[in-house]
Amino acid sequence: MRKILTSLWFLGISTLLLFPLLAWLVIFLSGGDFFSLFQIEWKQMISVPAFISTGIIFGLFVIYLTDLPYFDKSLSKYRNLLSDLKITRFQAFFLSFAAGFGEEIFFRGAVQPWLGIWITAFLFVAIHGYFSLKNMPVNIFALGLTLFIALIGWAAVHFSIWHAVAAHFSYDLVLLLYHRRTSIYK
Repeated sequence: MRKILTSLWFLGISTLLLFPLLAWLVIFLSGGDFFSLFQIEWKQMISVPAFISTGIIFGLFVIYLTDLPYFDKSLSKYRNLLSDLKITRFQAFFLSFAAGFGEEIFFRGAVQPWLGIWITAFLFVAIHGYFSLKNMPVNIFALGLTLFIALIGWAAVHFSIWHAVAAHFSYDLVLLLYHRRTSIYK
């Protein structure tokens, strides 16, 4: 268990540092300004809580879906993986922030301008291992997740990268805290 937790810290720190570094490289090589990604107008900041709420609502919806009989068996490996981690609250916050920030900077800031919202969303979900050639319920779940990720992509284009980070962070946090709680009572 200690090895898994050490790996999670490494994964979190790597995501927090390497993804933005890769984004910087892609943006630099394409002649863009990496730091312009982080600009947000004061009037846009008012809507960031709406995207935090969107992530929370979608996270709760995913928890509900994974408990439905149709998805129960198909998604059990993902649910068990999260429940078996036995992470602390701080680790849940840290990993959620690392993924929300690092992945959004790379995927929405550097990849999405090249591939567009929908291809980037599909690629993002596929890289996370949610599509399956043999399992239709997992594919249905993955398509729903792709819609949420596309919404995050839309937020990055029409609002700011911070809106995408907020939605991603809160989604991950809801899932990690829920599965942390369920693992305590196993």
